[in-house]
Amino acid sequence: MKKKIFLYYLILTVIGVFIAGLMISEISQKYYKAELEEKLKNNAKLIQLQLSEYRRLGISVDYNKSAKQYSSVLYPEGNSTPLKDQSNYLRVTFIDKSGKVLGESQKDYQTMDNHINRKEVQQALNGEIGKDTRFSRELKLNLLYIAVPSTPEGVITRVSVPLIQLRNIEEIIFIYTGIGVFASIILTAIIAFWFSNRITKPVNELIKVTKDISDGNFSRRSDINLDDEIGELSRTFNIMAEKLEYTLAEMTDKNIKVESIINSMYSGVIAVDNNLRIMLINTISCGMFGIKNGPGVIGMNIIEIVRNNKVNNMLKDTIKNNIPYNAEISIGPPIDKTYKVYATPIKTNSPKQINSGGIVTIHDVTNLKKLEQIRTEFVSNVTHELKTPLTSIRGFIETLKSGAIEDKNVAVKFLDIIDIEAERLSILINDILQLSEIESRQRDSDIACHNIKDIVKEVLDMLQGVSAKKGVKLDVEVEEDIKVNANRNRIKQMLINLIDNAIKYNFENGTVEIRVYKKEAKIFFIVKDNGIGIDDQHIPRIFERFYRVDKGRSRNMGGTGLGLSIVKHIVNSYNGNINITSKPGKGTEFIIQLPA
Repeated sequence: MKKKIFLYYLILTVIGVFIAGLMISEISQKYYKAELEEKLKNNAKLIQLQLSEYRRLGISVDYNKSAKQYSSVLYPEGNSTPLKDQSNYLRVTFIDKSGKVLGESQKDYQTMDNHINRKEVQQALNGEIGKDTRFSRELKLNLLYIAVPSTPEGVITRVSVPLIQLRNIEEIIFIYTGIGVFASIILTAIIAFWFSNRITKPVNELIKVTKDISDGNFSRRSDINLDDEIGELSRTFNIMAEKLEYTLAEMTDKNIKVESIINSMYSGVIAVDNNLRIMLINTISCGMFGIKNGPGVIGMNIIEIVRNNKVNNMLKDTIKNNIPYNAEISIGPPIDKTYKVYATPIKTNSPKQINSGGIVTIHDVTNLKKLEQIRTEFVSNVTHELKTPLTSIRGFIETLKSGAIEDKNVAVKFLDIIDIEAERLSILINDILQLSEIESRQRDSDIACHNIKDIVKEVLDMLQGVSAKKGVKLDVEVEEDIKVNANRNRIKQMLINLIDNAIKYNFENGTVEIRVYKKEAKIFFIVKDNGIGIDDQHIPRIFERFYRVDKGRSRNMGGTGLGLSIVKHIVNSYNGNINITSKPGKGTEFIIQLPA
């Protein structure tokens, strides 16, 4: 732009100088010619007046001699050079009515052609002052001819001069015009450079500021301080940039809030337009469908991204029919998940368009399904566990009613069996109540600081008879002065269940190792036996309610199937963790870590 302004300014100036030069030249020639014409008219009239006076006095006139005398007197410097070299003189010619030359100041009049057809002569014969300009081949100049009307004697007086001054004027004007053009070019170049800088510098500044803003620097402002239109443009631009920055900041803030809310949702959200192009997708949805680079899929067709026909078809149907849909879908492996999907159309206010796309919300109901399954299994297991002893009790009661009560030995035996089954029911109900109590409490009660060694001693006293009956040795090693901040009965219940299982599922004359020690602000409880062990396939489910590795054997040993589930819940309630390692035929080891 700067170069263009400079070039245009220079060209306009040069053109202007040339036009001015031409006009000055034309005006100068016009005025010079008009002045010369008037001078020649006066000279011709003066000569004619003098000749008339001579004739009035009766003096004979020699026109050829008179022509030379008048030329010499009126323009003496014109006779100092030969005719062929003269370019500045006054020429006097006398012509009669027939066009014959009577006298000539510069030539031999006798050799001259008849002048009747000359323009100026014709005008003079008509009583007017004749005037004409013709090119002289001898002088290679234009000559100006003036002829005054004839005297009563019929003689026309004609004077002429070469227009040498016009050529000189043209040369002078050309020279000065050239000098003016050269000077104007230099001056114009300086002015144009300054002017173009004055215009383009603020424009370039605005361009730079605009580029910075387009690159994301919305705080950029123009510092142009002028009192012209560019200054006004700069101020308007700054106002626009300020509003743009505020609007974008507001939009960015809203987008960040919306994205934060959407991405913080536990449920998946995907919105598409009428062409199934993705308009919005949150992080949870990307994780559900294994989509990488979530922001990069905006604008892509959902069919290319989400490889689930049920979801895609629901979106198509909700957009097409403008009604909501819902369904359950399963995704997996590696991890089988169950999702509840709701598809709804995106409503618009336009009567011409029923909706502008569709949105699906996806809820992970895997845990709900598992809980429902666990509840169903729990009810089934509890029913089964209650039904077996109750059936046995009712059977023996019916037998006693039928007359067996009369046989004292049989009656006592049956009553002992009924007592055992009732005890099983009591233990089962007690375990269920304990498990329910642990689960329902977010925080345990009766928390106090207890010595672990004292708790372990109480547990061993309770289980000493069971281990001695089976011939299982209890190898105990507990560090001194280990304190735990917990409910004493919960810790006892945890150890009782672990050690009792280790004794039950051990071989005769086996060993149960019990280790308790403190390390890195954690208390480690280790219960290890060398009994029957557990297959790897059962370990992931060992802490589930009523889960038994060998159901028949567990029932014969009096287990309810809730012991390890209670242990797991007690450990979780104290923010601890439990690990199990086992080999069939070699034994099982439980390692519990609780905060000290």
